[in-house]
Amino acid sequence: MRLLWTDLKSFRNLDGQRIDLDSRYNLLIGKNGQGKTNILEAIAYLGTLKSFRSATRSEMIRYGSTTCRVAGGIRYGEVTATVSFALTPQGRVQFLDDRKIPSPEEYLREVAVVSFIPEDVGIVSGSPSRRRKVIDRAVFETRPTYVREYRQYLKVLRHRNALLRRRGVSDEELESWNSSFAKAGAALVKGRLDLLSDINPVMEKLGRAFGFDGELSLRYIPSIDITEPDAKKQEIVLSILHKLEEVNRRERETGHTIVGPHRDNILFVAQRGKKEGSGFDLGRYGSQGQKRVAVLAFKLALARVIRRTRGVWPLILLDDVASELDPARRADLGKLIRKMGAQFIITTTSEESRFLNREEGFVFSVDNGSVTQLT
Repeated sequence: MRLLWTDLKSFRNLDGQRIDLDSRYNLLIGKNGQGKTNILEAIAYLGTLKSFRSATRSEMIRYGSTTCRVAGGIRYGEVTATVSFALTPQGRVQFLDDRKIPSPEEYLREVAVVSFIPEDVGIVSGSPSRRRKVIDRAVFETRPTYVREYRQYLKVLRHRNALLRRRGVSDEELESWNSSFAKAGAALVKGRLDLLSDINPVMEKLGRAFGFDGELSLRYIPSIDITEPDAKKQEIVLSILHKLEEVNRRERETGHTIVGPHRDNILFVAQRGKKEGSGFDLGRYGSQGQKRVAVLAFKLALARVIRRTRGVWPLILLDDVASELDPARRADLGKLIRKMGAQFIITTTSEESRFLNREEGFVFSVDNGSVTQLT
């Protein structure tokens, strides 16, 4: 997939800006606060229908405007299309070739985006719920049907919690919902385990390419008993049912479902040596530099897994990725970008932080919301 151009109207400090993009490498240069990250946010929203800043719709609409609109031309092989979205304080509408698409899932099948921003480093040491959201989103990027399974799980979870809060609920009624809950939960656990199985070998290789001291991986910490990372779906169903029997009394007392995918954890782990259990949690013991490399390796590994599972490279957005990398690591990143067949849009505050040559792509200057291509 390639983003040929993007047109931004009333998105934050950007208005009336059309940017024609190189098919491989695009660098946005400018001082802080000029709009570089706003451009990445707009393009990321174009591909995910979410802000990577967790911003509200009103925050993304230019001051003094009542709506904003972002459009982009995408190409898959010989096929081209236009995707766009419009935001008002009341809602969002998305379009494909000017046709309104009511279903976000249908729209999102057309575009694939992977982004890295400095705040993503907080994923490693943040809350388990934050990492679950990141992993669930990654599963959806590689398997679009996962969003339907995720929504089904949340629906069953709400019903089961309501049942647990009800006085005098019978064992038979609860067992019926246990079966539905176990099936829905197993689909999520299996999706996450499959993703980690795909992504961990790639993460390990990328970590080594960045000179990481140890083998990088993601470790799944389930709230149920799973002994094998390649457990079959039916085995996971039985494990959930068994665990529900164990915690039946506690759940009735608390009125909440205390086991299942919504209580699981995923850790960023560095392994030194082959000894079992020698890995350590980067969230607790890793340095900021190690965490930054770990998240960057995860994002680039995800891009490669998307390429393998969906048959297209996602657009890769890197915000201020080079500022805290030493020259050797910047050179390593440049080598990785050259080897990958994806399209990149990268921001930096200075020419000194660049790691590719100008002739390898397009370079843009961003100044107070105005974008100019440099020759």
